[in-house]
Amino acid sequence: MNPERFVFDDAKCVVISLLLTGVSMFAQPAVVTTNIVTAAPAFRIVNGQLYNTDLSTNFATLEGQCIAVLTNGVIVQQFQIRQTMAYPTNAAELAVALANRPVQLVKEEVIPGKKFFIRNFPNEPLAVVGSPIVARAMRDGVFTYESEIIELWDYGTPNRAVVVTTNSVSTNALKSGAIKP
Repeated sequence: MNPERFVFDDAKCVVISLLLTGVSMFAQPAVVTTNIVTAAPAFRIVNGQLYNTDLSTNFATLEGQCIAVLTNGVIVQQFQIRQTMAYPTNAAELAVALANRPVQLVKEEVIPGKKFFIRNFPNEPLAVVGSPIVARAMRDGVFTYESEIIELWDYGTPNRAVVVTTNSVSTNALKSGAIKP
């Protein structure tokens, strides 16, 4: 054996070290990470189409009271409040009314209005029977509830994007002439 064969200078050691590091880097298994990113709440998908619910004229603001919670949405009913007032009928009552208060509430009635179904209503915060509901939704047909045909509105589903990242290094070589001097 020739002893000069195993003599390395500093430059050769650096090159060998870089080569071994590169080989070990490529020998590591690739790690793939998948994250799901949810867009702003105003961006929702209805019937496969993405909408900005704040700007789209297809969406309306619905208000009412939750009367039933189903697996895929809520049944909402609108209510009107009818107030019956007592007005002064003579000058003496008018003088008293002006001194205290002009009208007196005699009776207040709650009158049920129309019902509608909001599909895909979010679970957070959880809707309960009797709670007020305010939502932007898009009209999407009709729904049968307890043998009654009511309007169907779709709240939409969140717009979610899948982001995949990896630690692997591309091994594509540069084409000759790709870097110009």
